[in-house]
Amino acid sequence: MEKTFEQTLAGIRARAGEPLNTLNDQLVERLLAAETASRALKVGDACPDVSLPSAEGRFVRIRDLLARGPLVISFYRGQWCPFCSAELEALNNAEPRIRSAGATLIAITPESGGVALKVKRERGFGFDILCDLDNGAALTFGLVFRLPAELESLFRSASLDLAKVYDNESWFLPMPATYVVRRDGVIAHAYVNPDFRFRLDPLEIERVIVQLP
Repeated sequence: MEKTFEQTLAGIRARAGEPLNTLNDQLVERLLAAETASRALKVGDACPDVSLPSAEGRFVRIRDLLARGPLVISFYRGQWCPFCSAELEALNNAEPRIRSAGATLIAITPESGGVALKVKRERGFGFDILCDLDNGAALTFGLVFRLPAELESLFRSASLDLAKVYDNESWFLPMPATYVVRRDGVIAHAYVNPDFRFRLDPLEIERVIVQLP
């Protein structure tokens, strides 16, 4: 039997070892204590009309996408993150149904150096991946935080240098988030979880789209 999305995420969580688990737990506790997610855009807020380059180099504007109908926006940290990778696969599987319901799906990553295009081509994704260099759009949505020094050190020791991945030395990351935006530009559903190890199931995205007025 094919695994559900949550089962896939649970399997990734179970495979994570130490000290990564403990450091991730500490990060989540810190974000929760700081109420970081409370600064993110919420249901009823207006979706910012940002314009970003696609993986192929075209500029894509939110307003133009909303002219077609509702919009699903997924912010993710990067293909290096196994939870993001699993989420992208699940979104790709759901994309035909999202499109059939009249909505457009886009994913947004801060990765640089052509990574988005490489991922899209190698994995056959049919939706647009937009490149949010320096996390400008993520900042506008209220999603950005700095990775703690302990995790930065661990990642560097594992040859995962996010300064190179993102082409800047900030070590800023977006909280993974999923927004469903009505055609009038108002956010109808917002999922922002400081614990990046959990994501919104695409089945819930489909349910929200079908119920939009």
